[in-house]
Amino acid sequence: MNLERRLGPASLRLWGLILNFLANVLLLYGAVGFVSDGSRGLALGVGLVVTVACIGVLSTPRR
Repeated sequence: MNLERRLGPASLRLWGLILNFLANVLLLYGAVGFVSDGSRGLALGVGLVVTVACIGVLSTPRR
């Protein structure tokens, strides 16, 4: 996958970083709720999966 290809005003790599940031926010939101009262487990799980997927995809170097 060419992460340097432009999609709209930015490259796919930048869109992936923005998605990673939003997934980190969701992960933290879910973690706070899970630790405080045991709720928001779904937000925690989705944030974790998306964050790990973004790291896996975005860690590929340029060719």
